[in-house]
Amino acid sequence: MVTTLRIIVPEDLIMDGTIDIPQVGDHVDYALQFYRAEPWIHPETSNDVVALVEPLNEGRLSVEWTDPYGRVHPGTYSLLLHGDDWTAYFLSRHLYEGTVHLVGSFEADWPGVIPSDARVAGTVTRCQLITRTSSPDAEGRHTEGWTDSLGPLRDGQTGFLDGLVPMVPMPPDAREWGSPMVPPPDGPWIREAGILVDLEVATSQ
Repeated sequence: MVTTLRIIVPEDLIMDGTIDIPQVGDHVDYALQFYRAEPWIHPETSNDVVALVEPLNEGRLSVEWTDPYGRVHPGTYSLLLHGDDWTAYFLSRHLYEGTVHLVGSFEADWPGVIPSDARVAGTVTRCQLITRTSSPDAEGRHTEGWTDSLGPLRDGQTGFLDGLVPMVPMPPDAREWGSPMVPPPDGPWIREAGILVDLEVATSQ
């Protein structure tokens, strides 16, 4: 039996040298994380899955935290989702138990950052370039949602366009290093965010 998972491979994971740009026909092995579907996520990245939940950390809720922008993030439960020959790490505000039905995105992650048994292996059957667009808030920061579009990889693609622009005005202490590059503060930020992979997984059932 064969199942297909759609997995987002982030550009920074590739540019960090952790994995190569996937190609159709490649056999790959990814550390895997799951995210519940959000309104700004492209529907083609979604997976409709049934999985067995394994709570981690004795089912304890983590403490809430505040990011540098002052936004408060509620605590989460650390879970492992066990599917048909795949396992994914999942941070959830809700403590699930038993077998669950979820809709959301899988994302390849850095090995060692998430539990070592949160992995999937399979054969790549399709690759699509993810182009992400976001708009700045009143303070020129791109901190809210975004929209994604999908298209073919560029011929001979070896990297990703980041859509960054020189910082204006440039900080005085940065002159000797060159102008820092930042997202556009007064217009849309369009960048290539990664690759959406269709991964064919041979299951034991």
